[in-house]
Amino acid sequence: MKKILTLILVLALIVGFVGLTTSCKPKEGGEEQKPSVETRKIVALLPLTGALGTFGENSKETALLAARDVNYWLERNGKNWRLELTVEDTATDPTTALKKMKDWYGAGVKFFVGPMSSGECKELLTFANSNKILYVSPSSTSTALSIPDDYLFRFCPDDFVQGPAIARTMWEAGVTDVIFIWRGDTWGDGLQSAVEKRFKELGGKVYEKHIRYDPQLEDFPKEASLLNSYVKDLISKGVPKDRIGISAIAFEEVAPLMEDANEYQLLKEVKWFGCDGSALSEALKKHEVAAPFAAETKFLNTLYAPGLSKYPLFDYVRGFVNQYLSRETDAYSYNTYDIVWCLALSIDKVGYDPEKVKDVLPEVTDKRTELYGASGHIVLNENGDRAFADYDLWLINKNLNWEKVGVWRGESDTIEWVRNPYK
Repeated sequence: MKKILTLILVLALIVGFVGLTTSCKPKEGGEEQKPSVETRKIVALLPLTGALGTFGENSKETALLAARDVNYWLERNGKNWRLELTVEDTATDPTTALKKMKDWYGAGVKFFVGPMSSGECKELLTFANSNKILYVSPSSTSTALSIPDDYLFRFCPDDFVQGPAIARTMWEAGVTDVIFIWRGDTWGDGLQSAVEKRFKELGGKVYEKHIRYDPQLEDFPKEASLLNSYVKDLISKGVPKDRIGISAIAFEEVAPLMEDANEYQLLKEVKWFGCDGSALSEALKKHEVAAPFAAETKFLNTLYAPGLSKYPLFDYVRGFVNQYLSRETDAYSYNTYDIVWCLALSIDKVGYDPEKVKDVLPEVTDKRTELYGASGHIVLNENGDRAFADYDLWLINKNLNWEKVGVWRGESDTIEWVRNPYK
């Protein structure tokens, strides 16, 4: 405990603000402001409920923590403004996210953190571009949104990077034939395509039938029955069970999917693979049926791995979330912390002007996170997306806890196993 407190104190001195302590939880809106100090507002559009509820809860805590830390920095450096950050629940719903952006834009807000899903980000894009509203997602990865010179930035890599990570993971697990089931939206379509392309390049085979389901679906008895019939068909064609994989590209609805799949013994005897949408899901971990199913099928998930900065804030942010939510946080919550800081520093540099911030954000982000990044050093590419990343590999172990078992290295397309669950 003394070591942790010492680390936090050192980090506080490094970034140059005072009062950096986790002894009191930050409140929405930041610190109480003096009348003479200008307030500049950012709204965080996060899925506190819905299919990404776990991720939204994590990012809410890191966004509010960042806002508090920014205000300490502004005060210490004699700045004449303070940051006010408000968190809004999008319910992981594109229509809700757009409505809330429109409402807050009508109130004068021009900067947003989030949304988290690619479907939400896509829904906002036309309105944001038309009105020059700048928004930064910590977790949208759809390749369809890799667009230059728009008003959407993303502090995570797109699925042109994650797709090969999933494909390599399946191949290393001994899978030669894969069956796809995925969430039928912008994100799911893009990721599925990227995984399929790379898996075929590695020499794998993709089953001719697939399942693309409605994102609003909550129960999956039909889909589970179809998956069972597809596995039977592959076995009848001579494919061994240990060579068959099911790639489930989903959010937290993967829990009810596995609950229905549990009705079929055959589906417990093949390997299952997930992605960043289901990694570290509390809904899956706590599910009485789905969690044991995931453990039995060695349900391996990719989740982008935070990188390194010269003076990293990873442990500081991780410890804060763990203190208030009593769980391991996800990689995207570190991005959220960095987003608030980089937006605030950009606003401080050029004013509350989205056009000007759009021009300086890549440089500000590069310089800030090279030294002080919770998610590591962030370099944005020509599309405003994070350019490089590795991926951690997570599964639910026999104790029904999430366990990191390896890392996929993007530069070499190789896996460094902590514990190989397939041996």
